[in-house]
Formats: sequence, C-alpha cells, structure tokens
Amino acid sequence: MSPKKALVLGTLLLVPVLVFLFLKMFGVNRFSLRTHFPVRVDSTLVDGQWRYDTTYRQVPDFRLVSQNGASFTAKELEGKIYVANFFYTSCAANCKQMSTQLSRVQDAFRLKPNVKILSFSLRPEEDSPEVLKRYAESFRANPYKWVFLTGSSAEILRLAQQGYNLQTTDSVSTGKAEPVSPQNLYLVDQQKHVRGIYDGTSAADVDRLITEINVLLSEDNTDNGKQSPR
Repeated sequence: MSPKKALVLGTLLLVPVLVFLFLKMFGVNRFSLRTHFPVRVDSTLVDGQWRYDTTYRQVPDFRLVSQNGASFTAKELEGKIYVANFFYTSCAANCKQMSTQLSRVQDAFRLKPNVKILSFSLRPEEDSPEVLKRYAESFRANPYKWVFLTGSSAEILRLAQQGYNLQTTDSVSTGKAEPVSPQNLYLVDQQKHVRGIYDGTSAADVDRLITEINVLLSEDNTDNGKQSPR
C-alpha cells in the first residue's frame, strides 16, 4: 500500500474516533434553566469557605374543577412538567392570543404525556366547567393534555399569589382583591419550581418556551435515566 493510500485510510479510521470523543466531551446539553422566586438563602461555613444554598418557592397543592366537571388536584401532576397561565373566557385579545400560542405548545408535545398545560380562570364565578369546556373546544384543547380549571376564588387567589407571585388589585365589580390578569406563561418542573416566565402573546417567547421544555425533559433523562410512562 502506498504511503498516500495509507494516510487516507488512517484518516478515515480516525474520524469516527474523533467524533466520538468530541460528542463525549461536548455533546451533553449543559444549558440549565434558572429557578425563579427564591425565598431563603442558607449559608454554611465549610473548610473556611462559605457555601450558600438557596431555597425556592414551590407551587402549592390545590384542588379545583376541570372543564369536564371532574375534580383536579396537584397530585395528578406528580412527575410532570407543565405550563400554567391565568385567564378568563370573557377576556379581550390577550387571553385569546395566549390560548392560540398554547395550542402550539400542545401540538409540539402531543406525544409527550409528561408535559401538561394548565389554564386557571381568574373569574371562576363566571367560568363554570361548561363555559370552560366550550372555550377549550374552540382551541381544540385535548382534555388529557390541556386542563382548564375553575373553582373557589379564594383557592385560585392563594395559588396565584403563593405559587406564581402574582400581584392583586381591588376589583371594581366585586370589591375583592383579584390577581392582575397577566399575559405570562409559567414553566413548572417536576419539583414544583417555576423555571421560566414567558410573554404568552409573543410567538418568539413561546418558541423559547418550547425549547426550554425540551431542556427540562433532557435534564430529567440525564438525571434519572429513561422516564417511566405515566
């Protein structure tokens, strides 16, 4: 074999090895999402150096009613990643824009049972399960993937404030404190931490949300091995 042919053959044999080594060293997704809403920072002195551990707010448990009239609790979200938003069916353009964008999220993860969408009504006295069901159907929401929730006003207010840090205002119509209707979407991980906040009326921001859901799914596969179906 001529030296030239030997060099070509050696190069061909070496390329797969170099590709393997590159992927092994750099192919792992090292991008990590921040966690929102810190509530406490604990410090510990270890070997003369301070180490800090931050505790983050978790979305609290809740019990509400879905668009199908069934009870829905936080227990049904165990082991799940989900996107949450707050809206009401009589809302003007913003809520409909959010729901249109959430339809894209539903389509992107239609084959991922561990990804859910929750839409909480800010006006549960108006949004009965029947009203929510009609609204959900207008956006082709799959009730197993995208759940619309109503129930106690006090329960939704508590959830909005304690879980998602929503601000409140005094409603002119009811005289009660109500969450300010936001246009945010919230990405919640399997440990009930908010890992991303997005403008639900922005297609570009929802593209980022879809990407970052995949990041969380990748993190879970890396940390825990292959997910078991739920």
